[in-house]
Amino acid sequence: MKRRQLLRQLAEIASSYGVEFDKDRPAHGGAHDKFAVGRYSVEVPRHRELNEYTARSILRTFENICDVVSKEGE
Repeated sequence: MKRRQLLRQLAEIASSYGVEFDKDRPAHGGAHDKFAVGRYSVEVPRHRELNEYTARSILRTFENICDVVSKEGE
């Protein structure tokens, strides 16, 4: 999966939960970028092409984080 496509899907998940997510402002690390959602964060590798299993794991983790953050806001 392309990194750009993964970030687009992360933004869609965040908007479906009503959570604020800015894909253009990550915290830069060594080989990963950290994207914050509430007090949680998810790391995304900087590679252009990501392994499908890695991408699915990131999406699953991000969806769980968005669920928790949206429930905290209620």
